Amino acid sequence: MRSFRVAYAIARKDLLSEWRSREMVPALAQFVVLALVIANFGFQIDSRNAPAIAPGVLWLALVFAGLVAFGRAFTAEREQHTLEAVMMTGAPPTAVFMGKALGAAALLVLCEAVLLPALTLFFGTPFSPELVIAVLLATVGMSALGCIFAAMVAQLRARELLLPLLTIPLWIPFIVAGGQAVQVAMGAGGELDKALWLLVDFDILFLVLTSLAARFVLDD
Repeated sequence: MRSFRVAYAIARKDLLSEWRSREMVPALAQFVVLALVIANFGFQIDSRNAPAIAPGVLWLALVFAGLVAFGRAFTAEREQHTLEAVMMTGAPPTAVFMGKALGAAALLVLCEAVLLPALTLFFGTPFSPELVIAVLLATVGMSALGCIFAAMVAQLRARELLLPLLTIPLWIPFIVAGGQAVQVAMGAGGELDKALWLLVDFDILFLVLTSLAARFVLDD
């Protein structure tokens, strides 16, 4: 029960900090809209090829937005040495990690709340509950991986370079399974249930692995 309280408190602190500064979410929202505008002009899009092109544009925007969001998850704590103060309170490292991941995931979900309707507007693709579920399921696992690697590289000078190199290869399963689910949700045909359950399996696997790794990463 204490772990849940710690995770909630840390996620709440991060979200309140973002609410007061309003730095991350507006920048990410502008980025994803600009990415869709560029893709809209860069491709010859019509009703026939939109379901094939739109998922690629969606995941490209989400990957880069996620790298920005998760890259900032531990930077402030490392620079201001507040993470060490939190760990000295005896808070479980797994709870601290989950709180940071939950806060970063919430920021990415706010970005997706702009991205998905904008995708429908620019590409004319359907906006459905299945599309939202697929993106949210992928966000869970991507958040866990993104935050654990962000914690690992936060103290390094080349963290902006190392974070994509470490994170993107392990995001590929979510991009592949999520891309299939999004294509089906947009009417391309296929087995939606299989892709969604595959995302659930990946979420469980990486949530367990990152939770076990958090105690070693945050104690350093």
